[in-house]
Amino acid sequence: MADITARIEINDTDASDIISSLLELEIEDDHRLTSVFKLKLAINRTGGGDWLYLDDTRLKLWNKISIKLNIKGAETELIKGYITHIKPHIEIEENNCCLIVMGMDSSCLMSVEEMIKDWPNKTDSDIATEILQSYGLTPQVDTVDVVHDEAVSTIIQRETDIRFLKRLARRNGFECFVKGDQGFFRKPVFTDPPQAVLAAHFGADTNLMSFEGTLNALRPTKVEMHQIDTIAKEVVDVSVEAGDQPQLGRDGALSLAIPNGKTSKMIVKHAVATGLPEMQALCTALLDEAEWFMQGRGEINTVVYGSVLETRKLVPIKGVGEPFSGVYYVTNVKHSLSVGNYVQKFTARRNAIAPTGPSDFGDSSLLGGLI
Repeated sequence: MADITARIEINDTDASDIISSLLELEIEDDHRLTSVFKLKLAINRTGGGDWLYLDDTRLKLWNKISIKLNIKGAETELIKGYITHIKPHIEIEENNCCLIVMGMDSSCLMSVEEMIKDWPNKTDSDIATEILQSYGLTPQVDTVDVVHDEAVSTIIQRETDIRFLKRLARRNGFECFVKGDQGFFRKPVFTDPPQAVLAAHFGADTNLMSFEGTLNALRPTKVEMHQIDTIAKEVVDVSVEAGDQPQLGRDGALSLAIPNGKTSKMIVKHAVATGLPEMQALCTALLDEAEWFMQGRGEINTVVYGSVLETRKLVPIKGVGEPFSGVYYVTNVKHSLSVGNYVQKFTARRNAIAPTGPSDFGDSSLLGGLI
């Protein structure tokens, strides 16, 4: 893999010499979860009887670490975070001895302390900005307009900072994650240019080693919420049948007509909102999530693909049949790197069936009538 190289920095200092002992490298990035990594290093006894790397001050808990991959001259930082676990494995056969070093992105610092705290007169975006800045992260925060006036209600935190922020994010239809030195609390982004096309059984363009899809007809297409306004003493009703997200394909969820004429509906029962705007935001967020009725997963030949697939971005997939071909939103990528091999496994999702047209793939000449 001459076109693929890795680089490791520990405490902002190059530590790429470790790669010479690398047996396996795994990095997993998920759109909902903390990004994690695992380094498996070969170890052996030195001339003085010590074990290589076991006393290496670079490989200590809570040391900062950055892992980058360079593919054909383009470098991508796959993860930046901290070492959180160290596991040596030693046995009689010295060639089988190894050291496993694991860690997480910087959001792990936000998960070590549970607390009880009130946040009066704040919006969810105010809270997110304050918490992210307290960890030295640059906030990338979408504005939430609903202010929780302490005369009516106050937001109470009873968990770690990262769990709290993810809870607030879910009710707004936001993603909450850390990437490098930035903290994000925002709606998913669908306006950036898509990543390079993934293709199955497409001649020289083939870079998918496998693909598996799932269509789910049981997702709700309508969300309702009903509660009593304790101040006005009246029932407040909200019904949402259209989400905020763009449709990534030709036929959306509403095209899946149920044979008995019924509407697939969810009623929010175990949640409380402070008023109509918050009820509307919650129902819209739930419908946005429910609209992802198509899932795809696969394995990429990275040498042929020539780039790193990233989560929370769009990617076109072709050659998997008309219903499953089109633009997907990537939700998980697992990078597996070993001597002479680099495989990326991914999951992605769509809220529509079939491509909208040749423009989904960037160049109509690539379709060849084989979507």
